[in-house]
Amino acid sequence: MSRLLLRILRRLVLVPVVLTVCLAWLIALPALMLPAALYSLLFERRARILRVFSFMTVYFLLEIVSLVVLLGLWLASGMGLRVQSARSQAAHFAYMRWWLCQVETAAARLFRLRIEIEDPPAPRSGPVLVFSRHAGPGNSLMLVATLMLRYRRLPRIVMLAKLQWDPFFDIIGNRLPNRFITHRPGDRDRSLRAIAELASVTPSEGAFVLFPEGRDFTVKLRARAIDSLRRKGFASYADKAEKMLRVLPPRHGGVMAAVTAAPHADVIFVAHTVLEDVGPFGELWRRIPFERPVTAHYWRIPAGEVPREQEALIEWLYEWWGRIDKWIDDRIPPQDRPGPLPLGPVPSGPPEEGAAPQPQ
Repeated sequence: MSRLLLRILRRLVLVPVVLTVCLAWLIALPALMLPAALYSLLFERRARILRVFSFMTVYFLLEIVSLVVLLGLWLASGMGLRVQSARSQAAHFAYMRWWLCQVETAAARLFRLRIEIEDPPAPRSGPVLVFSRHAGPGNSLMLVATLMLRYRRLPRIVMLAKLQWDPFFDIIGNRLPNRFITHRPGDRDRSLRAIAELASVTPSEGAFVLFPEGRDFTVKLRARAIDSLRRKGFASYADKAEKMLRVLPPRHGGVMAAVTAAPHADVIFVAHTVLEDVGPFGELWRRIPFERPVTAHYWRIPAGEVPREQEALIEWLYEWWGRIDKWIDDRIPPQDRPGPLPLGPVPSGPPEEGAAPQPQ
């Protein structure tokens, strides 16, 4: 099935389904909030259920508003004929900035989620390639929000194709200069071409965004990735990966494609803390609302200091990922540290595709 046909089917099916779910939630909200309020009043003073229900309500309202606004922008662009025009692109970026602002405000007020950047770099012009650790959609949104709201950058994001099952991300993500990729081996060359193309045209006010780990960090996935490195003959990289307890081994294929296609761009590495000390969902639930802020650090490397040869780049990437791992680990309070992470392979289950640093 062609990607265009699949996109049409997604929107014909998912948009009505999502709208129905959102409207059903809003209709049922009074009946849901009353028992939630009583439960919070009687049994838990942190009002976690009320906070989560309120955030879900904000998100569902934004989903409805977004689909209406995006329909209006589509009509204004001549039913999509001029959606790539400068005026249409500016309108979509403006809406994305507004949407991120609403989500960030809701998270701050309801969950007390705060973001503090250590030694924030002064804004400087010029295209940048942003390589960040990956710890879930929430972390990715925080990074994009920081780039758009604080640094006024226009992001160009490499995302997993599965995010297109959310109609908002599907529509706005495909209208703006982003790329959706998969980790299937048969799609590797096409994905690398898409990454290179996107990075090569990053403007001075833009920010190319890639997550070299490729997936959210989990203890099990980390162990499988290390096992995969060893089985494929990359023992030295497996040794390096074993020393990194809070991140996955970085994939170099997309990074290599980006830095080769944009030799004029500086590189920014991003580390952030969020849930390293939390563990299972029950512990996350207990932490709401958050008492400590999310801490982030941005390192900017001039283009002239970025390796261009593959082997040197892999070594350089692992060195930076080790630095990011240490930065994260140093910021976990001793009383909140989880138990020791496994260093060796996980014997059960197939290895994750593309976990080794060979071309990906």
